[in-house]
Amino acid sequence: MQSALVISYQTVIMFILLAVGYFLYRGKLLGDEATQQLSNIAISIINPIVIFNAYQREFVPQMFRGLIFALILGFLAQGILVLPGLIIVRKTHRDFEVERFALGYSNCAFMGIPLVQASFGAEGVFYLTAFITAFNVFMWTHGVILMSGKKLSGKGLLKIALSPAILAIVLGLVCFFTGLRLPGMIQQPLDYLGAMNTPLAMLVSGATIAKSGLLGAFKSRRVYFIQTFKLMIVPALLTVLFVPAEIFGVSSVIVRTILIAAAAPTASATIMFAYKYGKNTETASHHFALSTVLGILSMPLIMFLTGALEGLMIL
Repeated sequence: MQSALVISYQTVIMFILLAVGYFLYRGKLLGDEATQQLSNIAISIINPIVIFNAYQREFVPQMFRGLIFALILGFLAQGILVLPGLIIVRKTHRDFEVERFALGYSNCAFMGIPLVQASFGAEGVFYLTAFITAFNVFMWTHGVILMSGKKLSGKGLLKIALSPAILAIVLGLVCFFTGLRLPGMIQQPLDYLGAMNTPLAMLVSGATIAKSGLLGAFKSRRVYFIQTFKLMIVPALLTVLFVPAEIFGVSSVIVRTILIAAAAPTASATIMFAYKYGKNTETASHHFALSTVLGILSMPLIMFLTGALEGLMIL
């Protein structure tokens, strides 16, 4: 239950930051070009720094075993997330590619990292990298095929390996296993940059919501239908499936970290991929906007359900 309270507290803080981004855009103090640039900085620089920093710790065999468990749960969770789209979103429906993407991919880095960092500290971010790895592998394979309508090329596979998040994970693991630590003169600036993650992510999210037209998203029954599965039904199913893993020695921190990542709102990449592959960006924006706003309420509920199930297991 404590985790649900922490998530609730953090989501309120994030909502305030998100509102600042919203009004900055509406007040023309933050334009489209600046928002895109800030988004690129967050995705390409700040998020990877936070991930890398999570590995600047002493090698502990128990944490390595935990990372393996997290990878297994992460790939299982991401695989399950993309399945409902194949069932409830038919190919005959207009914008089915955008809807399947919006349903299958969560904002696990933008919103996941700040929430996990606040709830479980660097240990949580360490395990969150497992889900981010699964997310990137699926997005640059299944996601690209879905949105482009083409088979994955060798260039696409190379893009996965060279994505900033994956490179940060690889470099971080090298440091983790070898015991390599950065000198304070380098590590402290990285810590400062990493601290920018939450405010920067929320400013960009708020500006994107302002740009997409929040009212239009709230009027669409179709968006509500898809987001009910995205934010509640699928995360609740994952909670029921994953919490029993704690019986077999999987840490509660690992389970909750993966569930937070999976329960996060629709990925901002939905909009970027819609732009890139010529899909309906308005539909993508509506899903992102409504999902982000409702996710502030749904994520604490999922953590409350997780705590309740853990309590039943103890009994």
